[in-house]
Amino acid sequence: MVKEFKMLKEQGMFELIQHLANKNVVGSKWVYAIKWDNSGNIEKRKARTVAKEFAQVIGEDYKETYASVACLESVCLLCAIAAS
Repeated sequence: MVKEFKMLKEQGMFELIQHLANKNVVGSKWVYAIKWDNSGNIEKRKARTVAKEFAQVIGEDYKETYASVACLESVCLLCAIAAS
């Protein structure tokens, strides 16, 4: 968790500001995961911080959301076009 927090801080992913009384504060939480290898030993531990989305207000806390998703058929079509 300390490693992840340090990385986010170094990359300038956030900045600390004074809390404004008329603004919504969106909290965050840490999500932990353990990655296992094939023999059942712990390979690595991961920690990520995520926003508590249920507290967000559209237009105030964020303007839009975007998640890139590639459909397998689209990738195959692009590969076929590139190959021809």
